Amino acid sequence: MSGPSSRPHVDWRSADLRGVNLSGVSLRNADLRAANLAGCNFTGGDLAYADFRGANVQGAVFQNANLYGAKMQGIEAQQADFRGANLQQANLGGAYLEGAMLPLPSAQRISSPSEIVRQRGLNGQADGQEHGQARERDHSRGR
Repeated sequence: MSGPSSRPHVDWRSADLRGVNLSGVSLRNADLRAANLAGCNFTGGDLAYADFRGANVQGAVFQNANLYGAKMQGIEAQQADFRGANLQQANLGGAYLEGAMLPLPSAQRISSPSEIVRQRGLNGQADGQEHGQARERDHSRGR
């Protein structure tokens, strides 16, 4: 089962799982709404499309976890560790992230349109100046 429309494998709505070690566990499509997951260890887990809306994940560790498409609106994630986690398409709207450690931006960042224009403009000038200088050299040499 994959994708957001698949039924949850786990229904832990409002569960109290404080401090539980769930490292490496697959909770893909799990329903964890309003659960108390403070201090849980989700390291390396598959949490794609999981629903954490309104959950307490304070101090939880999500290092290298797959949170692709996770619903995380309104979570309390103070001091949570998301380093190395895949947060693509995850919705963190209204999440409280004070002191949370988030993944570093990708090294292969996509340039914005204004950056592309600036780069092309600079490259175009540099090419034109080099071409113009070559023409001047050729002209002065009688070519």
